Amino acid sequence: MEANSQKLIAFFIEHEGKDFDAIIKDEIEGTVGFSFTSYIKWANIHIQAGRITVSESKTGKYFCLPNSGIQQIIDHTCGTYDVALTIKYNNEYRVFIQIFEPN
Repeated sequence: MEANSQKLIAFFIEHEGKDFDAIIKDEIEGTVGFSFTSYIKWANIHIQAGRITVSESKTGKYFCLPNSGIQQIIDHTCGTYDVALTIKYNNEYRVFIQIFEPN
């Protein structure tokens, strides 16, 4: 589990300053879940005890992700300009993250 946390932190730090689009999905089979999306421009990455915060300094928008309880990180990256991953947590929540070059 610690390896997944370190991998996630390294990934986020590597892409600091880019645009982040985060979608959380509750895909528990047979039930209706929830989802939301958060788009952050020119992301600032903050590593705190137990979580990673991705914030936008101009607007104050942010989202936080726990950096523990990570079951699996699935890399969907297909090239320099197509960077994405899914973080699957032990509680069955999944967060899909896409990274975009800022305009």
